[in-house]
Amino acid sequence: MANMSDGDYDFHRSSGCDEFLVQYHAISNKLKKRFLRKPNVSEACDQFGILATQCEQKELWQYAGLCWLAAARCQGTLGNATAEASLLARAGRQFLTAEKKNCVIGCPSPGQENIQAAVSCFGHSLARTQNQPESSVGAAGLALELANALGSSPAGSQQLRRALSIHTTPESLGMLASSYVKQGDYVMALNVLTELVELVEANVGTGNTPTGNNCDILHRCEVSRVLLLLILQPTPQRLAPGLAQVLEKYAWIEESNNAGPGMGEDEMLLFQSLVLACQSQHYQALLELEGELWSYLDAEQKELLRKLAQILTTR
Repeated sequence: MANMSDGDYDFHRSSGCDEFLVQYHAISNKLKKRFLRKPNVSEACDQFGILATQCEQKELWQYAGLCWLAAARCQGTLGNATAEASLLARAGRQFLTAEKKNCVIGCPSPGQENIQAAVSCFGHSLARTQNQPESSVGAAGLALELANALGSSPAGSQQLRRALSIHTTPESLGMLASSYVKQGDYVMALNVLTELVELVEANVGTGNTPTGNNCDILHRCEVSRVLLLLILQPTPQRLAPGLAQVLEKYAWIEESNNAGPGMGEDEMLLFQSLVLACQSQHYQALLELEGELWSYLDAEQKELLRKLAQILTTR
């Protein structure tokens, strides 16, 4: 289990915390081995769960996490791996909530104790889950949940990669690409989006027209990849054939019928104009196109378009 002790936490912020300490230690004492008396681990587990629920009701998230962690240890002692994994994840969620609430009031933990506790809990839960048969989807879901909580950070990207190594999904690839975009790593973002396109196209099947969510994903990838390629401006020698084709369809006005997935003719023409403006270094044309393109872009793509405009002024 995680190397977390009671001394790692400040229990004395209020009388409610003092009351928690008394109850927590009273339950813990029941687990101590005594001469000719076997501790009732199941009963202690139930009591830790009741105390955790009380802490949640009082919004003592950190202490609720400690209780669920103690309950998970009990389930581990009893050999119930599934229950242990579930309680570990629940403990991790409480630590994440504690950190989120602290940040809201402007008092994040200096040593990120809550984050470290959450990562430890999720890590142990994931390990227990992976040891169970047919559990790859559940294990990947845990890693994805933690990655989402950690946000666009190297730690978040690491958890996304972990989720992908267990079970690859369009959602996890999309989140990883967005994480790299927010970190400014446009090369990795482009690579992940290409991986996402290949996954969706494989699911759709050769020669089939994508529909529904698959079409939406491919459309978003198409727009984002065009913007990323314009920002990076790779030389033809360094451009993979598949990515070269992404830009080629926007290079000639005559090919406006060759629209990307889910892309209408007007949007296609605007992106052709955007590519030509960038290739000709026509900054004023880019500024005029920015307003027209705005309604076709999501928040992330709008940031990429702003970045492209900044780069074009310095070239």
